[in-house]
Amino acid sequence: MSQPDDLRARIVRIVVESAEGDLSEQDLVAAGGSLPGVSYSSLSLIRMIDAVENQLGVYLDPDSDSARFETIDSLVELVSENLCVSQ
Repeated sequence: MSQPDDLRARIVRIVVESAEGDLSEQDLVAAGGSLPGVSYSSLSLIRMIDAVENQLGVYLDPDSDSARFETIDSLVELVSENLCVSQ
């Protein structure tokens, strides 16, 4: 598995786990990776941001990057950019 694929898989896992049983990976795929499309809650979003920051060692600012928290693809891109900056 390549590094971007590994990062994507980790983020998908974090997103699903942050929903605490209200979301499956299949639901996310069916919605095209759209978090609003699966009715991802604001509490789940906060949990997800916290988990990404703790597990991947990056800082995410939901206020300045709010649109980038709407899809898995944009989230992976955001985290990838922050990983490059923090290294």
